[in-house]
Amino acid sequence: MGGLVKAEFRKIFTTSLWWALLIPVALLGFGAGWLGTAIVALIDMVQQYDRSLPLGLLSVSMSTNFSTIFAALFGAMAFAGEYRNKSITTTYLTGNPRGAVLVAKLIACSGIGLIYGLANVLFASLGGLLGAGQDFGDFGSLADWLSVGAAGVFAMVLWTLLGVGFGALVANAVLAIIVPLVYKFVVEFILSLSLIESPAAGVGAYLPGAAGNGIVSNLAVPLFVAAVAGPDEPNTPRVAFEFLHLFFGGSYGHPWWASLLTFVGYTAVFVAGGWLVSRRRDIT
Repeated sequence: MGGLVKAEFRKIFTTSLWWALLIPVALLGFGAGWLGTAIVALIDMVQQYDRSLPLGLLSVSMSTNFSTIFAALFGAMAFAGEYRNKSITTTYLTGNPRGAVLVAKLIACSGIGLIYGLANVLFASLGGLLGAGQDFGDFGSLADWLSVGAAGVFAMVLWTLLGVGFGALVANAVLAIIVPLVYKFVVEFILSLSLIESPAAGVGAYLPGAAGNGIVSNLAVPLFVAAVAGPDEPNTPRVAFEFLHLFFGGSYGHPWWASLLTFVGYTAVFVAGGWLVSRRRDIT
């Protein structure tokens, strides 16, 4: 297994895909971090607060919601790309059984997902810091920042693993790119809008994209409100939470750990599906 994992890392680092997708993660992280501070600055203009606003927490949340798609695309292409390059036959012949190849890819890609996650948190924090006028007080407590940052890194790794499972499932580089993009930014957006006023409105929090976003957002938003409202947090109106969730992701009243468990379930389903299909797929 160690040799297979090393081989997967060698494939990753000898191609440009990993760093080509890392660049938009860093840029979007920085931009979303800056934008997050701008949105909250508007809130502060409407109502002045006597304490610092932990903008950094929301910056990480927003940047993660934008950047995780690149982790999913990387994971999907790590598998589907081998079918496009016709290298999957050699991979399976040298890495038999096929399940071992999938495990090796999951391990190697989780390492890249970790890099993406760390880059996202660091650049989002940098963007938030510069947008907040270089005030470290606007990042909340160290414990809050670390917990939100860790959630962001974990979410990025999970999206990468889900991508690997999806890539193994479809084995087509074009579908591996188009389907995640169309689903996350078009299909789920339409589904979420259609569920808002329906009796099944609560289902929206369990959709894949919403669950993935909620890992960070459903942690960051309550921490932000608690820091701003202080002892008045129980009296904070629901509309305040919903306004923040609208911009920074997540769902009102839905705990972050429920989003985590939901998305872990989706990841497991795609990985298991990819394993079942790939072990029976003919190769040439």
